Amino acid sequence: MTRSFSVQAGGILDSFIMQLAEEGSKPGMISFATGLPDSSLFDLEGLAGSAREIVLRSGKEILQYGSTAGYYPLRERLAGYCRRKLGFDASPENIILTNGSQECFDLVGRLFLNRGDLMAVENPGYLGAKQCFSAYGPRFKGVDIGPGGIDVPGLEALVKEGAALFYSIPNHQNPSGYSYSDQVRRETASIISGSDCVLVEDDAYGELGFSGRAGRTMKSMAPDNIIFTGSFSKILSPAMRIGWMAVPGWMAGQAVKTLEASSLQPGTLCQAIAEDYLSKTDYGAYVRRLRKVYRGKMEIFTDLMEDYLKDYVTWNIPDGGMFIWMKSPEGTDAMRIYRSCIEKGLAVMPGEPFHISGGKNTIRLNFATPSEEQMRAGMKILRSACQESDPRAKSGL
Repeated sequence: MTRSFSVQAGGILDSFIMQLAEEGSKPGMISFATGLPDSSLFDLEGLAGSAREIVLRSGKEILQYGSTAGYYPLRERLAGYCRRKLGFDASPENIILTNGSQECFDLVGRLFLNRGDLMAVENPGYLGAKQCFSAYGPRFKGVDIGPGGIDVPGLEALVKEGAALFYSIPNHQNPSGYSYSDQVRRETASIISGSDCVLVEDDAYGELGFSGRAGRTMKSMAPDNIIFTGSFSKILSPAMRIGWMAVPGWMAGQAVKTLEASSLQPGTLCQAIAEDYLSKTDYGAYVRRLRKVYRGKMEIFTDLMEDYLKDYVTWNIPDGGMFIWMKSPEGTDAMRIYRSCIEKGLAVMPGEPFHISGGKNTIRLNFATPSEEQMRAGMKILRSACQESDPRAKSGL
């Protein structure tokens, strides 16, 4: 008997990310590919202490079912953070906790997308979010992004065309590492404000700017049209699966009801552990340490790129986040570099899957995960792969 899946299931995009995660986990493989944070930065002792404290102090209560919107004390903390640091008003009723930020995207898709709706996404843009939204059958159209942010006229045209959603990462974007300029943030918020389009402002890397936050939140400029999403995955631990969203008051009730229908509630235990940990931690000092470590790793990584790759490719110098955007010469196919690297023991992430169009000569590199020793060994492999794929070398130029 032939079985068939639903139209919704059949429409989900393939994930190159998880395929690469499997490649990167093979013995001896060096990885510049994934979006993982540096696991040496996890505070094992502090989190273990908070876990013990929470279970022993309120075990019977915390191990029970909880609120669909999430652990209230953590929602209070996040609402205060929105008001003090992010520039927009929020109460705990505006904050919804989720099982990772991926569940935020799924919830937004269920709330706002009908099959065939137009959805604007950055080009290139985060593949994991596009995969999530793809389950709801939108027509994706890309808005090109460069060093200063998105092509504003391109977004304006799609909003006029009737885009239901626009998904964006304005700070240290995944995959490119680019951040929106202040002007682009203002113009984007102005286009969205008063339109029928809802903007999803993904702040996954907002805390990881090497000199602080890259710019003002767009949510602070157009609060009724923007859903702000955050995550503790890059700050505390991805395994804790704590995402969150700050939503306009008009959608809060429907969002909670829709979340209840799919997962009943997010994981209260990990949220309570995070809240206890944050209550005892100098968060500013904690984040400054992350920024310092990642800046140092980026500088080592790009210095090695200069030593090994300057004759073959170009790249950006990000001001935060985890990623460097590498480009091989126009007309070349970076998939050849990717395949050669895999054969030699290095996983890199080809850039084309992040694109709606173009990107054949791009590769995303993660500098946050590898050690300095792995960086140096990986660069040697990457140089060899670039040499093999360089048409100038083959022509004798």
